[in-house]
Amino acid sequence: QIICRVGLAQLEESEGNLDVARKIYIEAVSIYERNRGIAKVGTSPNKYVKPAKIGDKWTNVYKSWTRFEEQYGSYHDANNVYSRAASAFPMDWEILVRWAKFQFKHGREDRARNLFELACDRASSKDARPYRQYAEFEMAAGNYRRARSILFLGAQSLSESSNGSRQDEEFARLYHTWAIVEWHLQNLDRAEFLFDHSLRQIGSGSDGSENRAIVLYSIARFLFYARNDCTLAQHCIALSLTENVNPAGDAGVWKLWAKVADSMSNEVLKSQCISQAEDFKKKDGPNRSFDVNDLAMNQLLRRAPWQHKIMVSSKSKNDSWYRG
Repeated sequence: QIICRVGLAQLEESEGNLDVARKIYIEAVSIYERNRGIAKVGTSPNKYVKPAKIGDKWTNVYKSWTRFEEQYGSYHDANNVYSRAASAFPMDWEILVRWAKFQFKHGREDRARNLFELACDRASSKDARPYRQYAEFEMAAGNYRRARSILFLGAQSLSESSNGSRQDEEFARLYHTWAIVEWHLQNLDRAEFLFDHSLRQIGSGSDGSENRAIVLYSIARFLFYARNDCTLAQHCIALSLTENVNPAGDAGVWKLWAKVADSMSNEVLKSQCISQAEDFKKKDGPNRSFDVNDLAMNQLLRRAPWQHKIMVSSKSKNDSWYRG
């Protein structure tokens, strides 16, 4: 039933029937909120609201509706839907992060910051992602010291919850981002330690290959630009390429290796790296943004036929965690 409602709304949207699509969203969500006892916007809250079920798929309806209003509606239309989603799922930090990014896109940085803080509170010691994304928000604004404080809090919360033995991909990403922050703050020894710690958080085997490649690429950049150590930088580049031939999803690793080769007066290697960078651009386009979600190609096969008409490619991926 949920899939049918979302699919019908998206079908109408793809045909340009925006008022009909909006009406479907409003009716579907209103029925859902009424069944759970969630009060209407502007009315007194009900004393008893049925809690959301574990794995409640209605979050997808709200997500689709917010995307719709961001694309076709006004700021207030989209903001109201985010508010309803957050009320329906108060413990869902992902809704709060999306809402924060929406606020930032409209120049409301203070509101975005409040929502990021609330998302971190909701995630507590369960997930590193809201801390990292909040830190990246501050980094984009040049607030590296504030970003460092956020990352420290996130690392402390997650470490305490796992007795210091936690090892997962998101924890690695948090430390990777923290290393970049320390690099910007010129705390080079600290940055080097955090890069190493990030690498240690990634599990062995093929599952961690993509993330190891990205961290090794960042370490190579750090060694070349911050430490002026061409030999070790080249070694890390080679290790990164053994994990993934395009660790950052663009020609960056080959351009970096060309610079390293130039510093080592190796003109033959420099020429080969430049050639590889140019070949990559011809095949995949210049500086195509990479996202780990792109690897889930099977999801493309599950999309509705009208999906390509309504989905707009995001321009916010250039501040992803692996970018220095």
